[in-house]
Amino acid sequence: MKKRIVSYLLLACVIVNAVSMTGCGSSEDMTSAEINAESQVQADEHTVTFYDSDGTTVLDTATVAHKEKVESFIPEKDGYTFVGWFATPKLTREFDFDRAITEDTPLYAGFVSYTEDTREFYIVGSGTSDVLSESDWGKVIGESQKFTKEDVKNENVYTITLELNEGDQFQFATDSSWSNQRGYGYLESGMFDGTTYFKNSGGLGDTPAEKSNIEVAVAGTYTFVLTTYPGEDVYDEEDPYYTEETRENFNSNPYDKITWNFVE
Repeated sequence: MKKRIVSYLLLACVIVNAVSMTGCGSSEDMTSAEINAESQVQADEHTVTFYDSDGTTVLDTATVAHKEKVESFIPEKDGYTFVGWFATPKLTREFDFDRAITEDTPLYAGFVSYTEDTREFYIVGSGTSDVLSESDWGKVIGESQKFTKEDVKNENVYTITLELNEGDQFQFATDSSWSNQRGYGYLESGMFDGTTYFKNSGGLGDTPAEKSNIEVAVAGTYTFVLTTYPGEDVYDEEDPYYTEETRENFNSNPYDKITWNFVE
């Protein structure tokens, strides 16, 4: 009886092996070399998906070779102006198109509608330079600290040129209460040509980058350009200290940007 059971088991093994060897059209029939070749092709290419600002609507896709760059394009949307591609769905960081693609990458379009900005902006902070020494963390805001609103059609562009000393710290705001503050997180970059000109100096408590102080690393004369999109302002109503009276202290904007030029 035992011999018969062993014979049945051997026969079953032969049948299973025969079936697995003669399967038709399945990936299991691919040789090891073919499987490795297909995996290599997949690893050598990545998909870049361009989404609308809603994070779900696909505007386009591109296949990019490993460690190659993806080409940008300008999408159109009725009633809106395209301001750039962002690396995060909350539009907190613009994508660098000089970056090599090493994995499947989602990008998100930033669209804004024009709204005139009627606010006045000032530099508020502290340090040894004349303007910030007088400011004393925003206790004084006058003509020396005030930005100039440039006459640019359908754009809100503010500029200021001033001399700053190493170690000075500052942000931009609309009043001495630091409403609508624009800090380090709004800088397009703190570096130029390999040199760090500005550092993130943080703030009180667990401060996000957008509300962190900008610290001067290289003394000199600077021209700052603040571009605003007030129609896209958002408010952190979930903050336990938020009130309707102080709402502008909880204001932020994913599109506002600070650029700068080192004059000397």
